[in-house]
Amino acid sequence: MRFLFDECLTPELVGEAHERGYDASHVNYMGLLGFSDRSLLPQIVGGDFTFVTNNRRDFLRLFKHVDIHARLLIIVPSVQHLGQIALFVIALDAIEARAPDIVNELVEVDRDGRVRFSRYPFDGDNG
Repeated sequence: MRFLFDECLTPELVGEAHERGYDASHVNYMGLLGFSDRSLLPQIVGGDFTFVTNNRRDFLRLFKHVDIHARLLIIVPSVQHLGQIALFVIALDAIEARAPDIVNELVEVDRDGRVRFSRYPFDGDNG
């Protein structure tokens, strides 16, 4: 599994993913800083990335139109970088315990560390 982290999240998450044995990058490292959410989709899908963001509303809307193999991990609260790292680690633990890959799944981790998995089409309002 490969991760691409949104600009709203700390680049330190890339190091955390690497420590766990995952390929990872950050939009800043790929020269995509400031790109619109929609313009990131070809990079995400074409690179077979699991996209990690806390921009729930916009990316749920965009991802519901993406074909198979799109993966999305949302760190629901807007927290500081140490909180982002802690929540990402919790999400990784849950993903690894469930299955090594999350094709066609949305993974959300809440402030309290609760992790939810949803299959496409996403459960709930993705308006």
